[in-house]
Amino acid sequence: MIVRGGKTLYGFTLGVITLHTHFPRIVGDVGNARTWNFPVLYKVLEGLNPRAIIGKEKNCVEEVLNAARELEAAGVKVITTSCGFFAVLQEELARAVSVPVVTSSLLLVPLVHRICGMKPVGILTANSQALSQSHLLPVGAAEAFVEIVGLENTNFGRALLNDEWCIDFEEARTEVVDAAKRLVEKRPDLGCIVLECTNLPPFAADVEKETKLPVFDLTDLVNMVCFAVEKGGTSPWKGATME
Repeated sequence: MIVRGGKTLYGFTLGVITLHTHFPRIVGDVGNARTWNFPVLYKVLEGLNPRAIIGKEKNCVEEVLNAARELEAAGVKVITTSCGFFAVLQEELARAVSVPVVTSSLLLVPLVHRICGMKPVGILTANSQALSQSHLLPVGAAEAFVEIVGLENTNFGRALLNDEWCIDFEEARTEVVDAAKRLVEKRPDLGCIVLECTNLPPFAADVEKETKLPVFDLTDLVNMVCFAVEKGGTSPWKGATME
């Protein structure tokens, strides 16, 4: 049997396009490699911070597309990102490569709306002032059935948006849970909650415990897609490839 080569490194399931940040990322965060149960390859967008992608700055779009192409060339089977606001580029990124692209947990909104009894979906976001139709439309999430609460006025939210090097995660846990409570108070008929921010999954269990609602985040969606592409097994001896 002949095995194909051509690259230096092999075996990556997931590729992550990540912004150039310095704030800490604990286990559960997309940017912490220990979050995943499969090999991950990160591509850092040097010089691009969260504010750049939130505003979809023109000079960053091609850089993001090139990063996706590089990850695909490196052999990853699925591509995701380190910020839910990458949803604005879902269609462009998906067209740029031939592997599945999961830009944001916002892709879950239309699905969980239907599987949770067609009830409104609550969205916890890092910045509710920035989250708009331009992020919801590319992923099929109509604004009519969502309720949004942001963390921009919390210490945790400001630390993320300002890329601070230190974060009090116990304080952050309280702030995230309090935001979830406000979400439920605003819309008591919510069917579930989606965590837009990729830094929020470490607190998903706390939010679910407090609100008694199903909580979905990007890691849930990425794990599902990676499982789908790996069903045939990852052994290099299956299909005569080392990719």
